[in-house]
Amino acid sequence: MTTDVRPRIALVIAGGTIDSLGATRLDLAGYPEAASRLSPGRLLSDVPELSEICDVREIPFRRLSSYALTPQDWLELAGIIDAVLLDEAYDGVVITHGTNTLEETAYFLDLTTRSPKPIVLVGAMRPASALGADGYLNLFRAVQVASSPAARDLGVLVVMNDAIYAARDVTKTATFRINAFQAPDLGPLGYADADGEVVIYHRRPRAAGSASFCLAGLDNLPRVDVVMSYVGADGTFIDAATAAGTRGIVSAGTGAGRVTPLEEEAFMRASAAGVVLCQSSRVGSGRVPAPPPAKRATWVAADNLRPWKARILLSLALTQTSDVAEVGALFALHVPSEGA
Repeated sequence: MTTDVRPRIALVIAGGTIDSLGATRLDLAGYPEAASRLSPGRLLSDVPELSEICDVREIPFRRLSSYALTPQDWLELAGIIDAVLLDEAYDGVVITHGTNTLEETAYFLDLTTRSPKPIVLVGAMRPASALGADGYLNLFRAVQVASSPAARDLGVLVVMNDAIYAARDVTKTATFRINAFQAPDLGPLGYADADGEVVIYHRRPRAAGSASFCLAGLDNLPRVDVVMSYVGADGTFIDAATAAGTRGIVSAGTGAGRVTPLEEEAFMRASAAGVVLCQSSRVGSGRVPAPPPAKRATWVAADNLRPWKARILLSLALTQTSDVAEVGALFALHVPSEGA
């Protein structure tokens, strides 16, 4: 009797372009309206090569368009992943996901899941029916990474177009291109390469305490809104978010985090009402520096987090505290340092 020594990987299929079907092989844009998908089990069976490297077991979950996800979906998904990886039989998890909000789900899971085992999110820029579909190879590469000991203790990863990214760094930068996923400031951690090797060129372990957000007992997350600055912006959206009961607002400011005078006045009104403010940038890369001393009791800096990721961190921080200084300390804690 032989023992199967292959790694065992859990595959959670959460929907997205990777298992979508278009009307024709050249339907590369309008396919979401058709809402047609591969039949259950088909995505896995269409890549029989996976059995050569690991034992993949599908874990049931809903197949959704990523722009339709809710915080409740995130909470459920995190619970499933933690439960699966507590089982010693599993060596890692791969989650297929729509690309529109893939980076947000990846960062949420990075901040809330606790296992050192690899957790890898993957998607596709072209539907499974397309001429030149990228999803099948992306899935194979993601499973390769999840099966690799090199991927342990790196936090949640995103694998797209052979590149391996940290959840905090990666962002979608194009609407249709297969190289849409990039990490503008820090680049990929490594690659799942053409010869089958998983190569990590720099390791950056999770920041200390990055799994410190406990989801036990939560059935929703505190409301946090994002407001973008632009020429002529006033305080309308800021006041509206405050009136709607938001607990926090992330400002996507110009440059290194500048807002208009009218926005500044509205943010001060929000702060006086108890709303926690976070200053980020709409630019796309680079840091927002710490606030000057006169404003440290009012808002926290996002560092180089994209506004929608700063929103996730702020929402989770608000499950622990509404004190601006304490929220700022949590943001500083989650700026990762370079590993050896």
